[in-house]
Amino acid sequence: MKTEHPTNPHRVALPVYSVLLIWFFTSLVLSLQGWFETGPTRLPLPLGLSVGIPIVVAVATYSLSGSFRAFAGSLDLRALVAVNVFRIVGVDFLICYAQGRLPAGFAFPAGFGDILTGLAAIPLILTMSRTSSSASARKWFVAWNLFGLSDLIIAVASGILHTGSKLGLLTGDGPTTLLMGQFPRALIPTFLVPLYMLLHLLALARRREVKSGAGSSDHPWRAAHA
Repeated sequence: MKTEHPTNPHRVALPVYSVLLIWFFTSLVLSLQGWFETGPTRLPLPLGLSVGIPIVVAVATYSLSGSFRAFAGSLDLRALVAVNVFRIVGVDFLICYAQGRLPAGFAFPAGFGDILTGLAAIPLILTMSRTSSSASARKWFVAWNLFGLSDLIIAVASGILHTGSKLGLLTGDGPTTLLMGQFPRALIPTFLVPLYMLLHLLALARRREVKSGAGSSDHPWRAAHA
């Protein structure tokens, strides 16, 4: 009978972080070259692919590779929540709307959604840091991830529907979301949005591993394989 050896999550850590760097710099270079700009004759296809391809690749890798799953399981759930605090900078969308550079139909849902997600992450992290994995804490964790993921999906959809292309069905006489395809903001839909989507999906995939930490020396929100 064949013996299964435990998978070492650190074996794929360097390749994963290398791919993340390559992904970031690819988005950076392409955005500087104007690849993600949209207009009457330019559909937001590059933007759509930049969101969809990383998610499809990551989900497929997670499903097929035990080493990658072990690495994903070694990440601290508190860290997955903490990086979302940065989304408070979604206030930039509201500022751009006030300046007449973004449409309200995109700036309001994307901006307020990101701000709420980032602000709500702070008390959630504090709750998770108290080694509490009560039923209410777990429900809050799941609800927060679902809200944060929904915010990103709505932002992508509203962004496309407010482009100046043929898909801009909600675009009126005001500004379009052309700004989101230009450097430096193009890094948001081409890198940060799919990355945050993947972090939410990973957190939701690992929600069942969190058990009550009462009377246990192990932190219930820690890495599963640490």
